[in-house]
Amino acid sequence: MNKSLLLVNDVTGYGRVSCFAMTPILAAYGLHPYLLPTGLVSNTLDYGMSEILDTTDFMRAAVSKWRKLGFSFNTIATGFINSDEQVDIILDLIDSQDNPFVLVDPIMADSGELYDNMYPGAIECNRKLASRADVIIPNFTEAAMLAGLYTDRFCLSDEEYIELAAEVSKLGCKKLVITSCRSCDGRMFNLVYDCLAGDKYDFLYYDEIEDSFIGTGDVFSAVLISELMCGASLPAAVERAGEFVADVITANLGREDHFDLYIEGCVARLCENRFTL
Repeated sequence: MNKSLLLVNDVTGYGRVSCFAMTPILAAYGLHPYLLPTGLVSNTLDYGMSEILDTTDFMRAAVSKWRKLGFSFNTIATGFINSDEQVDIILDLIDSQDNPFVLVDPIMADSGELYDNMYPGAIECNRKLASRADVIIPNFTEAAMLAGLYTDRFCLSDEEYIELAAEVSKLGCKKLVITSCRSCDGRMFNLVYDCLAGDKYDFLYYDEIEDSFIGTGDVFSAVLISELMCGASLPAAVERAGEFVADVITANLGREDHFDLYIEGCVARLCENRFTL
C-alpha cells in the first residue's frame, strides 16, 4: 500500500492526544502524514474547561486549493469531527480521490455517554462516515450508539457482541474493530469483524491494566493505521496496537496528570518490533 496518508483530526495545544499523539508513532513506521485539522483545541476536554476553534471554513478552502494543486491521498484516516458540514467536506474529499483506503475512528463517546461539547448530530454523521469506511474502529459505547443497540449495557454475551458488530456493519463498512469490550465474566477484548470474509470474527483478549490515560485511543489508532499501511492483517494490527497501548499505560503509571500522555520511550521500543514487508 502506498504511504500517502491524510489525517483528518483536531489539533490540541495542551495534552498528548489526536495528531500530537499520532504523528510520532506514524513517523516511527517511516510514514509521512499530512493533516486536515477539524478544530484547534486549547487543551483536552478533561481539564474541565477548554476553547475550541472551529475550522470548517478553513477545511473547505484547503480542500479546494488541494484539488487545484493536484494533491492526492490513498489513505484517509478520520478522527474528531466538529460539525455536520465537516462530514460533507470529508465525503467530498474521499470522492475526489482514486479509491482511497478509509479508516474511521468515530471519536464521540465512552463509558456510556457522549463526550462533553459533542455536537448534536455526531452519531448520525459518524454513521455517514462509517458507510464509506474500509475499517471503522469504535469503542464499545460508540459501536452501541452507531447501531442503536445495547446503549444501556456495559457488558454483553459473545452472541450479543456478534449481533452488535453485525448491526454496525449494516452501515456499510467493510471491516470493523470494536475496542474495549468486556465479557460477562469480566475479561477485556477487542472484537475484529470482517464483513468481506463471510462476517468472520475474532475475539482478541488482553489483560486489563487498572488505570486509564487520555490519548490511548489515538495511540491505538496510530499503530493500527501504520501496521495496516505496512501490510499487516487486521487481527495482527489490532494485536500490535493493543500491545503498544499496554506498554504506554505501563510507562505512565504513577504520573499525576492522566491527560498528558508520555509516549517517547515507548515509540523508541516500537521501532524495534514494527511490522515490515
